[in-house]
Amino acid sequence: MATKKPSKNKSLKLRARSVKTPAKEVQTIAELRQQLAEAAKELEDCKRQHLADVHELLQRETATREILALIARAPIDLPSILDAIAEKAASLCDAKDALIFRVDGDLHHRVAIYGSIPAPGVGLAGPNTRGTPVGRSIVDRRTIHIRDVVTDLETEFPEYKALQLATGTRSMLSTPLLRDGVPLGVIHIRRTEVQPFSEEQIKLLESFADQAVIALENARLFNELKESLEQQTATSEILGVIASSPTDIQPVLDAVAKNAAQLCEASDAQIRLVEGDGHRRVASFGAVPAPEFVRTTLGHPAGRAILNRKTVH
Repeated sequence: MATKKPSKNKSLKLRARSVKTPAKEVQTIAELRQQLAEAAKELEDCKRQHLADVHELLQRETATREILALIARAPIDLPSILDAIAEKAASLCDAKDALIFRVDGDLHHRVAIYGSIPAPGVGLAGPNTRGTPVGRSIVDRRTIHIRDVVTDLETEFPEYKALQLATGTRSMLSTPLLRDGVPLGVIHIRRTEVQPFSEEQIKLLESFADQAVIALENARLFNELKESLEQQTATSEILGVIASSPTDIQPVLDAVAKNAAQLCEASDAQIRLVEGDGHRRVASFGAVPAPEFVRTTLGHPAGRAILNRKTVH
C-alpha cells in the first residue's frame, strides 16, 4: 500500500514551528522595549514639568494682575499693596518670609512683612551700610544673593551677626527698589536652611521690586496732586475771605490759622503779632492751650522766630 505524502502547506507549517528566534534578535527586541519604556518615562516627565511650568507661570501672572489691580483700585493704600507684594514674593519664591524696607536718608525702616521669621519692628530703622544684606543692596544698588550668610558673617556682614543668631536665617536675597537709579527701598526674602535661590526666583523677585516701585510712585504722585489741590482750595478760601472782608482782618487771620493747621496736619495753629516787647495771640485754630501775651525771648519758639527773623523747626 502506497505511503501518503504530506501536503506542501503542512510541510511549511512543520518547518516554521521548528525555527527558533536567534539570541541576538531576542536581545535587540529587549533593548528596543527598554528604550521605548525610557522614552515613555521621559515623555511623561516632560509633560509633568511642562504642566508645572505652566502652573508656575499662571501663578506669576495672576499675582502680577492682582497687585496691579490693587494699585489701580487703591493707589494711596500703600500698606495693603506692599503687604500683598511681600506675601506673593514669599510664596512664589518659596521663601520663609519676605520683608520690604523704605529708605529714609541714611536709614531704612520696615514697612511690610509676610512670614513667621522674627524681624525688626515696623518703623525700626537700620543704617544703609554694606555690613548687612539689606544695607548692601541699597548702597550697591543691585541684587544681593547670599547662599549661606553664616559663612560670610565675619568678613562680609559683621553687622548682621546678632540678627542671624536671633533668626537662624541662612540663604537670602535682597533686591533694591530703584527709581531712575535711586534706591527707594529693598525687598528682602529669607530661608532658614541653606538653599540658594534659582535664577528664575531672582528674576521673579526683581519683578516684584518693579511692582513695588510702581506702587510707591503712584502713591507719591497721588499725594502730591492731593496736596496741590488742597493748597489751591485753601488759598482760594483765604482770598475769598479777604475779598468779602476788606476792612476786617480777624476773619482773614482765623481762616489762615485754620488752613495752616489742617494742611500741615498740626494739632493747632496760632498767629501772633509783635506788640511792644512781646507778642500777642490774635488768632488760633485747635485745642492746645496757649497764653495770650508772651515776652519776646529766645526761650520761646515764636520769640526766637521773631528775633532771628527765620523759621524755627
